[in-house]
Amino acid sequence: MVVLWITDMVMARYGRRWSERLPVTDRAMLETRYRLIRRIALAVVLFLGIGAVLFNIPSTRAYAQTVFASSAVLGLAVGFAARSTLANFVAGVMIAVNQPVRLGDRVQVGDADGLVEDIGLTYTRLRTTDNRRVLIPNEELANFDAVSLAQVRVTVPLSADPTRVREVLAELPALAPGRLGSRPDPGVTVLELNELAAVYGVGVWAADPAQAATTAAWLRERVLTRLADE
Repeated sequence: MVVLWITDMVMARYGRRWSERLPVTDRAMLETRYRLIRRIALAVVLFLGIGAVLFNIPSTRAYAQTVFASSAVLGLAVGFAARSTLANFVAGVMIAVNQPVRLGDRVQVGDADGLVEDIGLTYTRLRTTDNRRVLIPNEELANFDAVSLAQVRVTVPLSADPTRVREVLAELPALAPGRLGSRPDPGVTVLELNELAAVYGVGVWAADPAQAATTAAWLRERVLTRLADE
């Protein structure tokens, strides 16, 4: 347990250092891979630690040798019984490596639409727009045609005409590069409201996080140009 705790502390410490040195745009990529690698490393350390304890205690050494000698048969039986779990685990590794989605992305998978909060060993957790948590099996996420939201936040003073602001912003989604025409656009929404300003959101669905980032950059430029003309 001490080794497990030390491993966890070391990985957490150096993971934060590496993350702070990266540009903000690359931190989601590192965090997505780092979380999965950290969990796999802890599982390996725990497994090896249990094996070392069993082999070093005379009363359990014979039992440990029997267990490890039959590990191939046991692994085959467990693999057959838990093939769905293993498939989700492999899919989780592929998601961490290929990153069709990243932490913090807003994605739509089937009827679930929300922010990616965590990518675990077997499940990915989404936080939906109505503040619910939805668990998506990693195998389903890897095989499903998930899409990412390219959205920008636009802050305007309360003195601005909300109808005109909505009209100006609503012109942009249909022109956005990388927009998925097969899915309805999220439209223009009011994300926040305070005593000084209103924060509007305008966005479109894109095929993947990379395309979503490119589309969001285009939307920011166009929003700046259109509002400057008003």
